[in-house]
Amino acid sequence: MMLDFGAGELVVIGVVALVAIGPKELPGVLRAVGKSVGKLRRMAGDFQNQFSDAMRDMELEEARKKVEEMGKQMSDTVADATKDSAVHIDTYLAETASAAKPVTEPAGTEGASPPAPDLPHVPEIAAVSSDQILANVEASIAAIPVAPVAPATTPEAQPQLALEIASPAPKSSS
Repeated sequence: MMLDFGAGELVVIGVVALVAIGPKELPGVLRAVGKSVGKLRRMAGDFQNQFSDAMRDMELEEARKKVEEMGKQMSDTVADATKDSAVHIDTYLAETASAAKPVTEPAGTEGASPPAPDLPHVPEIAAVSSDQILANVEASIAAIPVAPVAPATTPEAQPQLALEIASPAPKSSS
């Protein structure tokens, strides 16, 4: 957007300005022209910034609309999938309920499952006293067979136990 002036063109403009304006007033006129050019540049920059901001706002608004639209599509898709799943679950439950045989069928009918094996009665924990549990544990321990250990014949074969008892260190008061 800048006007391209070569060195020769600037010299010609300077000579014409010197002749037309005069040497006394030329510095003041050049200062005023410089200020005007600076104002024009600032105005052009402000306009560019405002235009860029407006474009950015429009792009952000478009992006926001796209995101909202995609969110709505996703929520619609999830709602449809949920409805479809609910229909499938309801159908499955209805089919399962109609196919299930009542538990009170006689045992002699065909296709009946075999009776459950008899399992030993397990007492509830709360019904057993702690004394009874302790007696059961002691009886179990007493029932473990213990093999006798032959004593070592030589003193070297007997293990030596050395216990070091350290006296407690005095507490320091701080």
